[in-house]
Amino acid sequence: MQASITFEGEHVEMATADEIAAGIAAANAVFLNHDADPLACAAAKDKLAKNEPLTRDEALLCVIWETAEDKAFRAVTLNWLVRGDTDIWLTVSPGVQ
Repeated sequence: MQASITFEGEHVEMATADEIAAGIAAANAVFLNHDADPLACAAAKDKLAKNEPLTRDEALLCVIWETAEDKAFRAVTLNWLVRGDTDIWLTVSPGVQ
């Protein structure tokens, strides 16, 4: 199943379509570079957020998620003057087949 990568958050409407596309491309590059399924990374991140024990592989998936989210955020906000208290984050869901 293909993942559908998007962004959510209070300030997501500040991003242009080109900035969103750049962020998605940046996140995809991280997932591809690590041969990681974005849905598996998101599931591991959610498990960590619930303070559930992680396997070593799940911990690695969390690190990959954090890297993808950071690269995506930076790509989206590259032309923004300040990062400040900006509320925008990466999300992933099963895509339409």
